[in-house]
Amino acid sequence: MILTLGHLAYHTDIPYHELQLFVDRRKYSYRDFRIKKRSGGFRMISVPSQKLLHVQKWINKFILSKAEANPYSFAFIEGKSVKQCAETHLGCKWLIKIDLRHFFESISEIQVYEYFHSLGYSKLLAFELARICTKTYRLDSIKYDNDYWRTRTYRTYKIYQDKRIGHLPQGAPTSPMLANCIVKNLDYAIAKYTTERDIIYTRYADDLIFSTTNPNFGMKNANTLISYVYRLLPNYGLKPNTQKTNILHPGARKIVLGLLVDSDKLRLTKDFRTSLECHLFFSCKDPIGHSIQRGFNSILGLKNYINGLLSYVKYIDQDYYLKLKKRKLIPTWPI
Repeated sequence: MILTLGHLAYHTDIPYHELQLFVDRRKYSYRDFRIKKRSGGFRMISVPSQKLLHVQKWINKFILSKAEANPYSFAFIEGKSVKQCAETHLGCKWLIKIDLRHFFESISEIQVYEYFHSLGYSKLLAFELARICTKTYRLDSIKYDNDYWRTRTYRTYKIYQDKRIGHLPQGAPTSPMLANCIVKNLDYAIAKYTTERDIIYTRYADDLIFSTTNPNFGMKNANTLISYVYRLLPNYGLKPNTQKTNILHPGARKIVLGLLVDSDKLRLTKDFRTSLECHLFFSCKDPIGHSIQRGFNSILGLKNYINGLLSYVKYIDQDYYLKLKKRKLIPTWPI
């Protein structure tokens, strides 16, 4: 239970006036940098300052972690994983995948405010918590021309100067759980539609995945499903990345979150296995040369990377891991 911003300051040991700075955004509290996407382009990561990070972790632990479980979401939830999400679609005949564009950035401060208020916090405190968990776009951003990002909420609080509407930053510890909580109603709306039509639905962050074991499902039904979801998304401030929407019919190779699901057992893709075995071969033969060739800063970096891949292989496909071991491709350093 938190009653005021001062109460939050007491619990987090962060001075009240510093929390006010976060809320009023008189001080930019994020370090921004870009990382390359596998699919091309860049992803903006915003890492909060040490004190803001501490407050967000507290909010995550004592407020957001208490949220009601969402059976359709598999990302950012303790006890759920990529493997469990992919296993839900094993043996499917038809697979439809829809990707959301700018997932975190599309969830506005308004939605965050409404979520905190729905938990029972006062309007002022819900507003302050929303400000602490969001960041703003540049003043010249076209986002502020979008009616969805305007609200009367902010006219109430004259004590705060910055009237720009924020969004969830990718890199804040509160963003994943808030996104899950806010998009939960979307998940239930989609699930109601799919359950009535014997379609399995899961969401992993910004990946909406649909499947059916009915070989006669048909392209018409697939397109109808996609049209329904496309019409639903704007109600939650979201947009599809239409270039990444895929319909996979019977006979096509079906991959969910990097794992093959077109049989009764999860399998690693051939591309993944080829890349891994190449890494393992040269790591055993010449670890120093391979670490330099692949751009690692040290052999330790290469070891950590390889160990991470091998741990993933053991988790997904124990039989394949044992084959690698039998072929003596596992490096001698401990995993």
